[in-house]
Amino acid sequence: MEEKLDRLEKNMNDLIEIVVSIKDNMATKQELAEVEERLTAKMVTNIELTELEERLSGKIEGVQRSVDGAYERQSALEARVSKVEAELHI
Repeated sequence: MEEKLDRLEKNMNDLIEIVVSIKDNMATKQELAEVEERLTAKMVTNIELTELEERLSGKIEGVQRSVDGAYERQSALEARVSKVEAELHI
């Protein structure tokens, strides 16, 4: 009988130790609220960065179109100059 009581007492002590360990490692409501606040702030920052990235991408595409247009105009002018030079035998 004493052997059973010793095992029961050991099991109870083990369970108490486990419960105390779990309790020590649990987050409080305040800690969870702080984590949620930080995550929300990061999500807002990521959304803002995505919007900024989209706007910058649009600006870059506009600059690329402008450069392409300037290149086409320059090529057309060079072709005209070459044609005039050929006609004038320069």
